[in-house]
Amino acid sequence: MDGMLVGGNMNDVTREGDTVLRQAGPWTPTVHRYLDYLAIAGVDWAPHPLGIEGERERLSFIDGTVPVYPLPEWVWAESALVQGGRMLRQLHDASIGFAVDGAVWQSPAKVPAEVICHNDFSPHNLAFRDGVIVGAIDFDMCSPGPRLWDIAYFATRAVPLTAETPEGAPGMDEAPRRVQAILDAYGTDATWADVLRVATIRLHDLAQFSREKAEELGRPHLRDEAEEYERDAGYLRSLL
Repeated sequence: MDGMLVGGNMNDVTREGDTVLRQAGPWTPTVHRYLDYLAIAGVDWAPHPLGIEGERERLSFIDGTVPVYPLPEWVWAESALVQGGRMLRQLHDASIGFAVDGAVWQSPAKVPAEVICHNDFSPHNLAFRDGVIVGAIDFDMCSPGPRLWDIAYFATRAVPLTAETPEGAPGMDEAPRRVQAILDAYGTDATWADVLRVATIRLHDLAQFSREKAEELGRPHLRDEAEEYERDAGYLRSLL
């Protein structure tokens, strides 16, 4: 079905048949080169770049349900944590060797630059089919960074790690166990404290980015989201 796709927060997305059109930027050639690299490395669940048409990019459409906020209860299934953790590990491992010479990124690179991070790997950017994650979208924010940068943010959104528990989501009393499910699925010796520490930094970073985009794009709702990110960051810091 052609038409505008719902859920875009910073970029209007239009579907045309089996493709989608999105706003392009100076970073788009780098992202397309990266997506091609992922396909060669065996990641078959990311969009395929199909070209740049003026100020828009064209990508393959991933057929699945991408949940929007407020997230449906089925998103909180523990199987999604395990699937997401494994997908992140595959994504990160596949990025090793990607040539960054001359690369342009929309999101600043972070240290240590262990892998190419998705930078927004979360339920609202995952396509589900019958409760199974079949793909990830919105790679336009990707950039070099530490593995834990993506892991911690995925935990923030999928566990979830928030000051106020969303309706239908597991409470914070279940959070340590659910975070560990992600860490085990990914295959890392990072700890609950590591996740909280990096998630706090990640949320402050996201708040600053949201305020900048609110001014740049004229989307005042992003300021409200920035305040929410900072509230969550303060709450997570209090748990350390």
